[in-house]
Amino acid sequence: MNEEVSRYLDKADHALIVAEDLMARGHAPDAASKIYYAMFYASKALLAAEGIDVVKHSAVESAFGYYFAKPGRIDPMYHKMLMTARKIREIADYDIDEEIIEPVASTKIEEGRAFIAAIKQFLAAEAARAAERTKEEGGKST
Repeated sequence: MNEEVSRYLDKADHALIVAEDLMARGHAPDAASKIYYAMFYASKALLAAEGIDVVKHSAVESAFGYYFAKPGRIDPMYHKMLMTARKIREIADYDIDEEIIEPVASTKIEEGRAFIAAIKQFLAAEAARAAERTKEEGGKST
């Protein structure tokens, strides 16, 4: 795993911790917003691991779907989680008429944990496959 991927995963983990802390303090809308960022950073790590560099939130969401969910490399439910979390974040951050309530934010935190775990599991499996290919290629040349 390269440094960029590792740094994005660290940011995802940190955002998850902050979301949990905000939730514990009764700040459900802020927790819901922060959990989106945890998922966003995990998505950026996934894309960076493949050499895909996108900046905009919509581009991250699209690339995640195109390169991972659509071809079945990652369960499409994670793409849906990311899209839903983004919509909830936009409501939490910008909508003055709608409030994110505790049960919604709690569900998003649980989904965020699962999302980050799935990304880490995928990246670990990819790293193991790459190491195995390298090992096999090394054995062929001797």
